[in-house]
Order: sequence, then structure tokens, then C-alpha cells
Amino acid sequence: MSLKDRISKNQRTHDKGYISFTEEDLREATNQNQANAEAYSLLDAAMHTSSHITEQDRNGNECLIDNIYPCTKAECEEMDDLLNQAERAVVDKNDNFFRERLDELRDIVKWSRKKHWNFKWSLIFGCIFSIFGMMYLQSDAEEDANARASELSKVESWTEQDTTIAYDACTGQYTSPLPINSANANKGARLATIKYYIETAENNIKEYQARIDTCTNKKFRESYQESIENYQSRIKEKTEQYEEINNMKFSEYKQLAISEMQSSSDEASSHATWMYLLLIYVIILIPAYIYYTHQYGYNITRHRTEAKVLGGIQTVAFSIAGFFLGSGLAMSLLPDYEVTYSDGHKETEGNALNIAILALKLFLMFIGLVIFAVTSVLIMSYVTIIAIKRDHDWSKLSAATIAVAKQANSKIQEKINEKK
Repeated sequence: MSLKDRISKNQRTHDKGYISFTEEDLREATNQNQANAEAYSLLDAAMHTSSHITEQDRNGNECLIDNIYPCTKAECEEMDDLLNQAERAVVDKNDNFFRERLDELRDIVKWSRKKHWNFKWSLIFGCIFSIFGMMYLQSDAEEDANARASELSKVESWTEQDTTIAYDACTGQYTSPLPINSANANKGARLATIKYYIETAENNIKEYQARIDTCTNKKFRESYQESIENYQSRIKEKTEQYEEINNMKFSEYKQLAISEMQSSSDEASSHATWMYLLLIYVIILIPAYIYYTHQYGYNITRHRTEAKVLGGIQTVAFSIAGFFLGSGLAMSLLPDYEVTYSDGHKETEGNALNIAILALKLFLMFIGLVIFAVTSVLIMSYVTIIAIKRDHDWSKLSAATIAVAKQANSKIQEKINEKK
């Protein structure tokens, strides 16, 4: 059975290194037609021009057949030259097997010299889906940033008030977020929250003290005592914080609130900015990925192993995504269930109305879509960045950048020395 018959049609593509004959086929053809022995020898030499073929392969009788594809432009030229020599060395012009093998090798060289679209639609679809997700997240982040800015503006517009709350008069209650309608309300809620932490620590001390009184295990008693000491330290810290805030004048307290709100606003604004930049990046990534995967055939060959690894990662990740997505969708097929009430009557309810099942269904589908989108963006980013790095000579730019930096540093040092 020939190699062509042993390889499936799906594998008979140049980007996977397909070739329909082996070195053994050439040796058999040479033995059958000695007149074309030299021509076959040159064909064999052409099959060994690729740098993917190691010295051990060259010295042996066999090599991996997909390694015969040239990996550089120079190897394409060398292989083409050997094929031309083989054609000129033919004695028996009626040797159809030789002609077919020669044409196939020429086709490989021709393919290797041309550029080919090498992108994957599945990754592009995943990236497009991630764009819609990023648009939602960016919009949400922008709304949050605007809300924080509005809250900061309200705090800045507070009118002067005098709020001093005695500890005994303060009702310990946890409040989050703190109200911002006035300084009094904000300060009162802050103090109530601090007192809540103090009272919680006091209650925990009582509980651990009760455990110590009834516990006979020395190790446990030491652990409880350590917890009590930690809570005592916390009470002291929170009490000092209560007094410090309670004794603040209006201007001091307003500045504290403004500082906190400014930090929160800056954080939300920074988050919205980064989300916007990430959205722009993902949008730009699609055309960049398509453009830079338009590769010469010899580049596809040179990095075929890497492409196989990335393809394997993509297959695994997409399989996991499909599992979660399929599991979520399959929950719609769950059978209805029967509910028996206290009075004895029975009713049939559908799982589609069950909140817990609906929530789980949406969660599983969400996880699947997130894995699909994130995997697509990560693989496309890697492929694009690596292609940019390989397709351009960055050494000159790097050297020029270093030279400019050194020159600028030298001038700065000269100015510093002049001032001295």
C-alpha cells in the first residue's frame, strides 16, 4: 500500500506536510530504472535540503517524510535548483513515476514560496464574542466611574456641621456603603460601624472566656487565650479610631471623606480606562491576527510543531468550554417533577421555572463562553505577537533605542556636572 493510500484526505494538505511517496519508493524506482539513477539521486538530495532533517536522518535510510518541506527562502532556492538538475539528468523520458514525483516536489516548492492565509475562524469567532463581553464590562466600569465621581462631588459640596457623638449614645450598626448626603450622616454611620466592630469583639471575648472556663485541654485553652488577646488589641485599636474620628473638626473630617472618595473615584476611573484599552486591543487584535497569519509556506513549515501544540491547547480548551456550554443547555431537557402539598393534592412543575436550576444552567453556560472567549484571545495574541517578532528585524530598532537612551543619559549627566 502506498503512502498516499495510508494518509487520510484530511491530512493531504501542504500545511500538514503531506507528500505521497517515501524514500523507499524512490529506491525501488531507481532499482527498476537504472537509466534514471542519477535523476532519482538528485530527487533524493532535493528531499534532504530542509533544515528540519538532522544529520542523523541524512546519514540513515529514513527520515520523517513531512520534514522534507523547505523552512527558509534559501532552502526553497536550493531545492528548486536540485529539481532542475534532476530534470536535466533524466535519460528515460517515459518514466512517469519520476515525472509525477518531480511535479509533486515542484508543487511543494511553489507552495513554500507563496503566502497563505493561516488564520482559524473558530478563534476569530471567540474573539468577536469576547468583544461583546468587553463592551458590556467597559460600559459597566464607565458607569461605576461616573457614579464615584458624582459621589465625590456630593462630598465636596458638604456644608459645615458639628457632629460629636458620645460613645454611649452611638448605636453599633454595620453600614456599607456610608451615606454621603451630609457630613453628619456619614460620620454617624462611620462611628456606628466602628462601634459595631468593638461590640462584636467584646462578645467574642466573652464567648472565648466561657470556653476557657469549661475547657480542660491546655492546648485549646492557650488557643482561646490567644484569640482573646487578639480581640483585645482590636478593641483598643478601634476605640482609638473612634475617638480620633469623633474629635475631628468639620474641615478635618470632610478632608478625610474627600480623600477616601477621591481614591475610590481614581480607582474606578483607572479601571474604566483599562477596560477601554483592553476593548480596543481585542478589536485591533482581529485584523492584526488575520494579517500576520498570512505567512509564507516555509514559515508555516518551520513552525508547524508550534502550531500543532497550539492546536492541541485550543482543542482541549474548546472541549472544556463545549462541556460546560452543553451541560448548561442540556439542563433544559430535565424532566418535570411532581410536588405533593400538605392537603394531599399534587401538581407538576417544570424545571424551567426552578430558580436554582435556571441559575446553575446560566452559570455553566457562562463558564463555557468565558473559556471559549479567553482561550481565543490568548492564542490569537500569542500567534500575532510571535509573528510580528519573527517577521521584522527588531535588532536595529533595539540598538537605535539603546543608543538614543545612552546619548540622552550622557547629556543629563553633563548638565548635572555643570551645575556642580
